[in-house]
Amino acid sequence: MSNQFLDRRPRRRLLPLLLLAVVGLLAFVAVGVAIESGGAPRGPKIYTPPAAIPPPGSVTGVGPSGSPAPGNTGPLQLVQGDKLINGVSVGYPHSMIGAVSAAVEYWRQIGSTLDPDRAATVGRLVADPSWSDAPQQLAAGPTSARKALGVTTDGPAPAGAAVILAPVEYQLRSVSADNVQVLLLATYTTSSPAQGPQTRMGVYPLDLHWAASGDWKIPAPSGTDTTDYSSLVAEPGSVQASAKGWQELKR
Repeated sequence: MSNQFLDRRPRRRLLPLLLLAVVGLLAFVAVGVAIESGGAPRGPKIYTPPAAIPPPGSVTGVGPSGSPAPGNTGPLQLVQGDKLINGVSVGYPHSMIGAVSAAVEYWRQIGSTLDPDRAATVGRLVADPSWSDAPQQLAAGPTSARKALGVTTDGPAPAGAAVILAPVEYQLRSVSADNVQVLLLATYTTSSPAQGPQTRMGVYPLDLHWAASGDWKIPAPSGTDTTDYSSLVAEPGSVQASAKGWQELKR
């Protein structure tokens, strides 16, 4: 697979994120922004994953009319990294397929745990060396999630408490040979002893950099961005999703 990506296009800054998505978000600062679907279930205990702060100017690929620039790669067959370390797949190819596959794995690992120690372990494996405090910052995410779910923040998560992030479609932004922003359309399912599963659809951006170690890594945050991705939320596989630029992920 070639390292040539999509052409860069002018960015567009949108409105700040919905206030409901702010609950517990500030503890988790460098991975992506979760935008909940307008048709998703609502309630005081429903929780969206912590937000990240992509670098300023990282969002491109939006046309002059404001419409997202659809990718031209079509359905993508995900690949595994060539190493499995502490349950995390790493060592992805220096290609578009490798970048998207890494983004899916990293977001799935970060967004699917209520264990701060596990999140810190993931941070040590997927963060670029420039992001030296990634383990501490990512470890704060599960603590915020537990608070939002109304469960204890100490010790093992109680039975019935869980979070699962499952990417289903993708598109690319801010693309070059060694840097790319991958947007993932994903479901985020939470449950706690006090309630059954609650699922929301969201958009999860992840900036990736081809590191000197020979793998895609998450760079350190370098600023703030108020880009609102809520207009990109759509039912996966629908005509609307295709029109918004989403492409299928295959496993």
